[in-house]
Amino acid sequence: MTQPDAAVAIVHARGPGESVLLIRRTERHDDPWSGHWSFPGGRCDPQDRDPLATALRELYEECGIRLEREQMEEALPHTVARRLTPPYLLVAPFVFGVNAELPTVLDPREAAAALWLPLSDLRDPARHDKRPMLGRAPESLFPCVELAGTPLWGFTYRLLTEWLDIAPRE
Repeated sequence: MTQPDAAVAIVHARGPGESVLLIRRTERHDDPWSGHWSFPGGRCDPQDRDPLATALRELYEECGIRLEREQMEEALPHTVARRLTPPYLLVAPFVFGVNAELPTVLDPREAAAALWLPLSDLRDPARHDKRPMLGRAPESLFPCVELAGTPLWGFTYRLLTEWLDIAPRE
């Protein structure tokens, strides 16, 4: 089996109300997902024991949240994160359960903002839209949810909608 290049932490707060942690990546010229909403995560490091260790390390580095391996509720299938040009990344997504939204302490080199997105917002069909993406043909529309002036789309949108079994609106 091919080893993933990266791992992400999907931190799911169960109550009151359900929400999921997202970060808006810091704008950087060397990051193809610069400025996008994403899950905390990043590339696997040779010192990481496994992709789960990568997800936990990145969550702590980017958000200041320290979780334990035992809090992982589900390992989702490895998924390809595409960008305008190859190489693409094979990503290992892990879902972690917490009882309530946790405070974040962001590393500004990694994350410009964080938010706990209520899952009810994602399950509301009226929140979903399609928009053109910069650098793509204008007639190419991509499904998204608008969050604080920045669309949640691409890999993170696809992973969230598949995990929650939400079909994007046509």
